[in-house]
Amino acid sequence: MTPPRRARRNTNASEQGPWLGRVFFGPRWLMYAGPLAPTDPHAHPTFQVLCSLGEPVRLRDSLRREVECHAAVVPPDVEHAVVQGGLATVLLHVPAEDRVGRQLRTLGIGADAAAWGLAGQVLLGRTSGALPVHWEEAEAWTQALLDALQADAGIAPPTHPAVKKLLRLLPAALDEDVRLSALAPRVGLSVGRLSHLFSAEVGFPLRPYILWLRLRRAAEHLQQGASLTASAHAAGFTDSAHLNHTFRRTFGLNPSDIAGVVQWVRPPPG
Repeated sequence: MTPPRRARRNTNASEQGPWLGRVFFGPRWLMYAGPLAPTDPHAHPTFQVLCSLGEPVRLRDSLRREVECHAAVVPPDVEHAVVQGGLATVLLHVPAEDRVGRQLRTLGIGADAAAWGLAGQVLLGRTSGALPVHWEEAEAWTQALLDALQADAGIAPPTHPAVKKLLRLLPAALDEDVRLSALAPRVGLSVGRLSHLFSAEVGFPLRPYILWLRLRRAAEHLQQGASLTASAHAAGFTDSAHLNHTFRRTFGLNPSDIAGVVQWVRPPPG
């Protein structure tokens, strides 16, 4: 794996490309660690937890209200933009449908920029003073951030044999029919029973979980040097535009922005 490209001079985060760090794409979350540059206004269906280890970042909401802070929590489906980035930042994306995301919803974070900075105050001083480099460090960062927000990431593994069987089947089944009506007979449950059990034991409803798996597969192919079109088709997206739209809506960036630039760090096997 090649090391991330280095910025020429790091006097100002807005003078360099935003995605020059590392991406950790886990079963339940995605983390970016590295320099962050200004972005266009956007919204995505994940909670975004942001920490800057150096200078404060400046965020703007849809009414052009701004907040300057070292940490923030932006709720899902809320328009926001990075006005001023930082050279050493962590962005953690947690799906709103996940069990942890549902816990984060109880914080009641509003749509104004000041509320994002206020929610992030509990994160200050709760993590190490260095950006994560290895997978275990990213996991430790994630756990520390979510513990501070009282949204524990340590979810127990599923115990029901049908759910465990489905989790083993799903990565290969992405190339097949992944509707509940097709999957339920394969694990010996009714559609309603499987839907309820899967959400209860995995923490995700099945449909967004499958989308997350597709995005992970596309990311893995991009990591291996595949083209955007090939990665889209391999993950079950109609075309590169479909993948671009879904990736940007979910994470606030295009896969082409980071392909060949960031260093991808994959979870350990198993």
